[in-house]
Amino acid sequence: TKKNLMNSNFSFKIFNRLEEKLKEDWLSLEQNSNFLFFQKYYYAKNLIEVFKINLFFIAVVYDKNKPVAIFPLEIKSYKKVKILQWLGSNQSDYCCPIIKNDVFKDHQKFEFIWKEILKEIENFDIIFLNKQPEYVEKTLNPFVQFLKNVFHSKVYQIDLSKFDENLSYIKNNKFTSEFKRTKKKLTENYQVEFQNYFLANQTDLIDRIIKKKISYLEKKRISHSVSSDFINLNKKLSITYPDKLVAGVLKINNEIVAANIGIIENRRFYYLVPVVFSDKYSSFSPGKLLIYKLLSWSKNNEVDTFDFGIGDEIYKKYWSNYSTRIFRHIDYKGTKGLIFYFIIKLYLKMKEIFKNFKL
Repeated sequence: TKKNLMNSNFSFKIFNRLEEKLKEDWLSLEQNSNFLFFQKYYYAKNLIEVFKINLFFIAVVYDKNKPVAIFPLEIKSYKKVKILQWLGSNQSDYCCPIIKNDVFKDHQKFEFIWKEILKEIENFDIIFLNKQPEYVEKTLNPFVQFLKNVFHSKVYQIDLSKFDENLSYIKNNKFTSEFKRTKKKLTENYQVEFQNYFLANQTDLIDRIIKKKISYLEKKRISHSVSSDFINLNKKLSITYPDKLVAGVLKINNEIVAANIGIIENRRFYYLVPVVFSDKYSSFSPGKLLIYKLLSWSKNNEVDTFDFGIGDEIYKKYWSNYSTRIFRHIDYKGTKGLIFYFIIKLYLKMKEIFKNFKL
């Protein structure tokens, strides 16, 4: 049932099933609000079905009965501790609400609605809202603006209006001259071919790219949450959104050397699953050439923003001409929650110290 909030036009309803009313409200909000690809209705639906997410809470906020915000949440259990988090936190690059412009200008209004939603969900020990962008498109994210957050990382992006084939927007001259030299050498001595395939007709590429990514991560002993379910999710998304999922492929002498799965949404290109297939041409940095080709392709296809996604690797910094910030919010409820809250805080602190120590 919909819960009306005292002395206001606002109300909310929490959906635990993918029913028709939720679909209607969600799709209508997508028409005139701010969101990133990972907050689209069919992304969430495919996520719930592929990963068999049973305990989800989609809170829809209404103003005079019109949907103005959606908070897609789920509860995950870890060693008997119930964690309230954004839906699909492990699989999504960005986690945030869908919001209609600046509907939450007033922090008291937002905090009151959020507290009421938490009371309704009730059965959790910890709130762990990770990968929260500072902005949802052009609108400040109320979960970052009004709740207590900790800075997580930078996200590097490129404003493609400043991109040119000569890379004059890049300030690091050493990086550009080295790139141009290896690019010239490669294209003069080998047959180089680039193609950006729409994945609805190339689902076998999804298998190849993600399986190669998994083997690379395992070889390097990097912890990850990439799985066969992630392959299935991308296959389903490529069919649901045939004009959005693409695979950029770089071939040298007809052999696939580097590739990336990307998504185009709202004039933004998300660079999501990059992988190098062969070390044979590593001296030519084929990964860099693939990025260059993707940038040219994006610019020619009326994309405004090239988004490198989560992860502040140094190569992303070289290519980008601006950055945004990602935050996380942690809170608790009850004694069990409080104990686990301190454990998480300590773990994250140690991780940060270790990361800096390694550098």
